[in-house]
Amino acid sequence: MLRLLIVEDEPFTADGLYEMLSDVPDIEMDLYRAYSAEEAIEWMSRTKMDIVLSDIRMPEMDGLQLQQWIQARWPRCKVIFLTGISDIQYAQQAQRGGGVDYILKTEGDEAILRSVRRTWSVLQEELHNENILLRAKGQLTEMLPILRREWFMAMLEQGDQLMDNLDIRLLELDSPLNPGDRVMLVCGRVDRWSDDYSMSDQTLLIYGIQNIAEEYFERVVMLPVMLDASYFVWLIQPERSGETDGWGSVALYIQGTLESIQQTCRALLKLPVSFICHESAVEWKDIAQTFQQLKQNLILGLGNGEEMILLFGREEVPVYAATEVSRSVFSNLEIAVEMGKETLFQKLMSDLFHRLPNQFSVYAQTYYAVAVILLHQWNKTHRGDNAALAAAEATIRRLLDLNTHKTKEQAERFLSEMGINLIRQGKQKQDERTDRIIRKLNRYITEHLNEDLSLAVLADAVYLNASYLSNLYKICTGRNISDYIAELRIERAKTLLAESNAKVQDIAVAVGFGTAGYFTRFFKKHVGVTPQEFRSRLSVE
Repeated sequence: MLRLLIVEDEPFTADGLYEMLSDVPDIEMDLYRAYSAEEAIEWMSRTKMDIVLSDIRMPEMDGLQLQQWIQARWPRCKVIFLTGISDIQYAQQAQRGGGVDYILKTEGDEAILRSVRRTWSVLQEELHNENILLRAKGQLTEMLPILRREWFMAMLEQGDQLMDNLDIRLLELDSPLNPGDRVMLVCGRVDRWSDDYSMSDQTLLIYGIQNIAEEYFERVVMLPVMLDASYFVWLIQPERSGETDGWGSVALYIQGTLESIQQTCRALLKLPVSFICHESAVEWKDIAQTFQQLKQNLILGLGNGEEMILLFGREEVPVYAATEVSRSVFSNLEIAVEMGKETLFQKLMSDLFHRLPNQFSVYAQTYYAVAVILLHQWNKTHRGDNAALAAAEATIRRLLDLNTHKTKEQAERFLSEMGINLIRQGKQKQDERTDRIIRKLNRYITEHLNEDLSLAVLADAVYLNASYLSNLYKICTGRNISDYIAELRIERAKTLLAESNAKVQDIAVAVGFGTAGYFTRFFKKHVGVTPQEFRSRLSVE
C-alpha cells in the first residue's frame, strides 16, 4: 500500500487534493494531510511516508526546508512539489534537493495524478533491483559471516565475559559499530522456504536479504549476523555519533524501513520474511537476554505467523526463556514446531526415525533430543498454567522415560502426537492473541468514529506497525480496515439522519469528515443518494 502525505497550508486546497486522491482506483493509498510543514514533521516522526506531495511556498518552514528534513531522516521518500509560482529557480533547487517532480497548481488534477503514478512506478522499480542478488554471490565465499555468527553465539552463551575486548573484537569483525554506544536489535526470519531451494540457495538468499537491508538502511550502520538457514539478527546504531534527534528517531526510522525491506524481499527474492524490533536501544551486556526475548516473541507471532513486523517493549506479551537445541540435525525439526508447521513436522519426524541405524545408543540420543524440543515447546505454551501441568504430569513423565515405549515405532508415534498437539495448542493461543487485537481495534474505531482513523493512528492504538496491521486485518477478517471504517461511518450517518434534526454539516463532523461536501460525495458513492435525499425519503415513508 502506498503511503502519501499532502502538505498544503491552504486547507481548501489540501482537502481537495485529499478527496481527489481518495478516488484513484488503480493505486491503493493510505492518505494523510498536513496544513503546515510542522504538522507534516509530526506525522513523519510517527510513521514512514512513501511520497510527500508538498507546496513550496509556506510560512515559517517552506517546502524546500521540509524536503531537507525528509531527506535526512527518510532518504527513500519521494517528494513532489506543488506551487502556483512558475519560477525556474525553485524547480532547479527542488530537483537538486532530491525532488522527483515539480508541478504548477494551474496544471490541474491530471498532472498531479500522472506525477503520483510515475513516482509510484519509481518506487516499484526500486523494489526490483537485480544488483542485490549479484552482490550477494560475491559474499558467499567470505569467512566474515561465519566469524560473526561464532562471535554472536558466544555472546549468547558467555555474555559479560566478552565485553572486555569488545572494541578489538568489533574491528576484527569489520564492524562500524561503536562499543561505547547502545545498540538496537532486529531479529528476522525467513518464514517459509520453497522445496526447490537447496542449502546453498538458502544461504545465498539470506545474504540477499542482508544486502537489501544495507541498501535501505542509509541513516544507520549495522552488523548483520546470519544464525542459521532461517534466522538472522541485525545490530544497529546511528550512522552519526550523537544523533540530534536521539534514539527515538532512529528507532522510528528502523521500524519504518523494515516495511520496505519486507516488500523488496517478497518482490525480488520471492521470500516471506518477518521481523521483530526492540523499541529502544539496549546496552551491549543486555544483548543476549534481549535477543532471546525477541526470538521467542517472533515465534509466538500473530495472524498466520508470516510477513510480520512486530515491536517488542510496549505490548504486554509473555516472554519465555529460550532453550537452543545445539545439534544441527534437529534444527529443522525445532523450527517446524516453533513455527507451527504441522505437515512439515510430521514429515521430518518420519524421515528422522526411519533413517536411524539399528543401534540403541543412537536411537536413545535421537529420542531425547526430540523430547527436549517438545518439552521446551510445552513450557512455552503452558508456562504458569498449574492446571495444565497437573493434567499433563503423566504425559511429561512418559516423555522423559524412553523405557515406557516398547518399540521404536511406539516412541515415534508418541512424540509425533505430542508434537502435533503442541503445534495446534500454540496456533490456538496465537489465534486468541490475534482475535484480542482485532477486537481491540474494532472497539477503538467504533469509539473514535468522529476522529482521525488513519493507519498510523490505529497502529499506535494496538502497538503494531501500520503496514503489518493493514495486512493482518485483511488476513483475519477478509476485508480492508478502510472498508470497515467506511461501513461504520455510513451506518452512523444513516442513524443520525433518521433519528435527529442535526444539520448535514454537523453529521459530517460527527462521523469523521472535515467538510460537508466531502461527506456528501462519500455518502452518495456508498448509498446512491445524497444525505438530504436519504432524509427526505425517510420523511415521505
